[in-house]
Formats: sequence, structure tokens, C-alpha cells
Amino acid sequence: MNIKYKVKNYLNLTTHTAIGMSLFVWIKLLAKNKFAIDIRYLPKIIFITANILLNTPFQWYEYLRYNRKIKNTKVLRPVFILGHPRSGTTYLQYVLSKDPAFSFCSTNEALTPLTFLSIGGFTKKIMDLSMPETRPQDNVKAGADQPKEEEFAVGSISNTSMVHGFYFPRSLYSVFDETVVFETKNTETLAHWKKNLDYFVKKIIYKYPGKRILLKSPANTGRMKEILELYPDACFIHIHRDPHIVYQSNEKLYEKILPLLGFQKIKNEFIENYIIYSYEKMYKKYLTDKLSIPNKQLYELSYVDFVNSPIEQLEKAYQHLNLGDFEKAKPFFNKEIRDSENYLNNSYIGLDTKTKKLIEEKWSFFFEEYGYNK
Repeated sequence: MNIKYKVKNYLNLTTHTAIGMSLFVWIKLLAKNKFAIDIRYLPKIIFITANILLNTPFQWYEYLRYNRKIKNTKVLRPVFILGHPRSGTTYLQYVLSKDPAFSFCSTNEALTPLTFLSIGGFTKKIMDLSMPETRPQDNVKAGADQPKEEEFAVGSISNTSMVHGFYFPRSLYSVFDETVVFETKNTETLAHWKKNLDYFVKKIIYKYPGKRILLKSPANTGRMKEILELYPDACFIHIHRDPHIVYQSNEKLYEKILPLLGFQKIKNEFIENYIIYSYEKMYKKYLTDKLSIPNKQLYELSYVDFVNSPIEQLEKAYQHLNLGDFEKAKPFFNKEIRDSENYLNNSYIGLDTKTKKLIEEKWSFFFEEYGYNK
């Protein structure tokens, strides 16, 4: 193994999304999956465990110092970006996060959710040195200060998170059922998820007082009803995209991120079936949930419309949801949109006939709901 390869592997480990996990959560996660770790991933497990052990004293210090203040923080009208992975949620989040009136979960905060108030400056420097300029799954810019899904943070402070399925992909189906659509006999699972999401949200708001929080996690698309139970005044922006492209893009996504995040190897066929399964379940629940969401708390747009006329779509969203002073935020949006002009979309080869037929059969309800052509 040459030096360059060793350095590359080390840098990948320093930005693994489990490095800031609670020791208790880590042990419970390993035990729940019966320590079923492929031998090739043992060095990754050892590194993450060592990192968690080193972080534990700082985690306890931060808890003892800030816990009461965090719990007393109020959450007012949070905004949730919804949409299946690879539907444009990240681009929408990147643009919206430029509104100075919003706070959001950064990559540094998502990866070190238990220590960012105390040693966040130090961990940010480490991430800035070790992170690539763009994300591994696409050409979107990366960095410690860039927005990140709060799902990763919740996965480090609790045992109820979709990201645990990325770490142990053989359990993807059960993790999805338990933590996204809450199909579980354990009534404590939902309460556990709500409690930990709320704690992390309050922690971000505590760090950035006076700002309205903007959150983005594709898994939340299946949790809209539960989020509204937690935050009755929450607002939702749902972005959707041609299902044919979403399927192909998700294949590429899992192909690239599972070797980086996972501790198990699985076959491509397993992932292909999972994409079909999870999309169908999540969107059937979303379409049911949205029937009970007050009109002024949900705005929907298509990826194509957003890419073609982002400012127009954002203005409509601000007006519909009463998100604040659009004109004040507009220059910041324009700058981010200009900076993203060189972003290169992934290219896709046409779907084979069998897969295309399966998608159009299993996801037919979505094609009909949003008018996509089969």
C-alpha cells in the first residue's frame, strides 16, 4: 500500500459520519447488528471506536454545561425540506440556507453533534483539512460549513435514525420501517426519535439565537405527520423529480456512499430492490400525511421548475409559507445560484425495459399524482 493511498484512507475515516457518535449509541448499534462486520471494515470500526472514546469526555462536559439551556430553548416555525434522495433537496437547501434569517445544521455540527458547542472550532479545522472539495456521490461542493442532513446528527445521539441502515446495509429494510415510516410494534421508537430530533434542533437554535431553523433530511418525507405532532407550526417545502431519474441517481448514490459509510458489503440487486421498496412506502405515507397538513404550511415544486426558475419558485414559496423578507434574501440566493452554475449533473444511460416497467408499476401512484410521463 503506497503512502498516497494510506493518506486517502485516513482522510476518509476522519470525516466518517459516525465519528461523533455517543459511546452508548455506538455500542448499542454494534450489538443490535450482532457485530456482523465484514473483515475488510475492521480498521474503520477500530478508528471510529477510538475516536468516540477520545470524544466521550468532551461530550459529557458539553452535556453538563449546556443541557439545561438547550432544553429551555424554544422552537418556532421550523422549515423542513422534503423529497426523496436525489430529487434536488440538497440544491434547494444550499440556496435557501443563504438567507441570513435562517440557521441550519452544518457538516461540522452534523458530524460532531455532542461537542460542537465546546470544541467545534477545532473539529471544523480538521474537517476543512480532510474533506474533499466536492461530495463523493456527485459534484456538489462540500465543506465543514456547508449544510448537512440533521439525520446524521440524530444517528449519532440516538438509536433511531435512517443512517444506521447505511452503516449496516443488510438491515436497511428494518431500519427504514422502524425509523422512517414507523412501522414497529415498539411504541417507544417514535417517542425516542421525537425526543432526540427536538434536542438537536434546540441545540442548533441555541447556538444561533434569533434565527429560524432550516432542516433537510429526505427521510423526513415519510415523517411529515410525526413532525407536525412535534412542531404544529412547522412549514414544509417538498421538491419532486422524474422517478426514472431518481431511481438511476439512487443506484449511483448507494454505489458510492455505502463503501464509504458501511461496515458490510451487499449485492447490487439488494439495493435495487430496496430503492423500489422504500420509495413506494415513503411516498404512499407522504401522500396520505399531506392530506391533513394545513395548506399554508406545505409548498410543493418540481426539480425542473426550480432549476429553470429558482428565484421565481423561491418567491412563491416565501409568499405561500410566509417565510420572511424575500427581497432581503434575494441577493444571497442569486449569488449561490451563480456559484452553482458550473455544477455538473450526473449523466444516466437509459433504464432497461424490465426495470423501467417495474418502476412504472410500483410507483404508478406517484406518476399520476405529479403528472410525470411513463
